[in-house]
Amino acid sequence: MSRSLTHPPAYSPASVSLTGDLARPARLTVPDLLAWPQHRARVSFECATSGVQHHRFEGPLLHDVLRDAGPGFDPARRKDRLRFLIAVGGADGHHALLTWAEIDPDFADAPVLLAVGIDGDPLDRAGPQLVLPQDRCGARHISGIDTIHVDGRYGPSRPWT
Repeated sequence: MSRSLTHPPAYSPASVSLTGDLARPARLTVPDLLAWPQHRARVSFECATSGVQHHRFEGPLLHDVLRDAGPGFDPARRKDRLRFLIAVGGADGHHALLTWAEIDPDFADAPVLLAVGIDGDPLDRAGPQLVLPQDRCGARHISGIDTIHVDGRYGPSRPWT
């Protein structure tokens, strides 16, 4: 009898890669994300395919996780933070774009979560979810996040340069 029939494959938790303009890029699993303070949110959003959804999520704030990864700006210079974009992608190809100002406490301070649990169920195997409690529409909700890319190269184009 083959080994694969006698022993199920080892469980491999889903992970998310933090890349881009970061001093400490990382690959994090849901258990890793439990190291940050956990926040809870009851969220209702409209899904184009399933109608209105109601869920309870818990997980760390996206801002806390990315701040600890060391984004490539001087934290004392508020305006420097405004040029940073955050691209979040899911394993299914769905993606969303946020600005640093949306999640920064000095600006919009949106409580964007990297959810590690939904309705009391852990997301170890499926991977974390991007949850934007302030969004009425669920289009920026990303399930099974596999990449978060931080990019500070953006700014207005200058035709004279």
